[in-house]
Amino acid sequence: MLEEVNSHRNIIDYIFLLRFMKFSKSGLIKLFQSPTMEISRFKSLNKDKLTKILLYKKKQSLDHFNKISNLYDFNPNDKEYSELEKMVKYCIQRNIKILTPFDKNVPKLFQILQPEKRDLIFIKGQIADIDLKSYSICGSRTPTKDAMIKTHQIAGFLAKYKFTLINGFAKGIDIEAFLGAHKQNGRYIGILASGVENVYPSDNRQYEQLVIKNGALISQSFLWNRVTKFTLQMRNRLSAQLSLGSIFIEGSYKSGTKWQYKFAKEAKRLVFYLEPKNWDHENAHVLKIVKDGGGIEIKNDLSNIKNIVDVLEKENFKRMEVFND
Repeated sequence: MLEEVNSHRNIIDYIFLLRFMKFSKSGLIKLFQSPTMEISRFKSLNKDKLTKILLYKKKQSLDHFNKISNLYDFNPNDKEYSELEKMVKYCIQRNIKILTPFDKNVPKLFQILQPEKRDLIFIKGQIADIDLKSYSICGSRTPTKDAMIKTHQIAGFLAKYKFTLINGFAKGIDIEAFLGAHKQNGRYIGILASGVENVYPSDNRQYEQLVIKNGALISQSFLWNRVTKFTLQMRNRLSAQLSLGSIFIEGSYKSGTKWQYKFAKEAKRLVFYLEPKNWDHENAHVLKIVKDGGGIEIKNDLSNIKNIVDVLEKENFKRMEVFND
């Protein structure tokens, strides 16, 4: 096991310098392109050159320079570093993959992202090439009964057409979509705002093995981290970026679903909305935003759902062309 941990020294050192020492991400990505790069090698590097790399685009401070000086006599018994080693060892033992920006074996789904955008993704399960054909369903944690029924039906229908569902594995619409896809043996990728070993909400832990059997749970947070407002937004960003398009079912003015809409538009992804039975319901708030922003309507009776599939199929064809060139 020690040998395996040492083989991941490159990753351990990168994570430590990025997450704990707060050095430049773009600089570290450039520095750690070499699989043999480790903190122990810093002594052989020119200090001025190393400083420029570690502080690239960073607002420089005396604290930063002191940290760099300390790296030349780095103590691997540092508490935070030791905890990081334990976490990586844990990942090796439980087959949890840690995807880094300089990884040479990147699943096609993550090749959509720029290297700096796929920074430290923990993967519990398997990401397959067929997951390129993906979409997202997102919505309220407290949906109406009609929304839950339609979510289940939409996810099941798309699963029959071999689309991989991606969403935040949250209560309400998210988990109902998973159950609808699962019923049709559809693949699923749940993006957590917590760590993959601290599934939130806890009620959804009962589905963890079902997900891993036919997909994956992934997160940009450390294994046991709890949810924060920032990680919730990180989750929505990743979900929107990886998907061909996002289907919005319901969401009130307080709903974090609006972040998914924002990130989907920024990433130039397709956006859809389910026509609500009642436009005056508080959960229609996000749907109005999507509609006003030019979103594609899914009729409440799902009479045009095959048309939605066709739109997503065309978008997937464009995505596949990029990989086939």
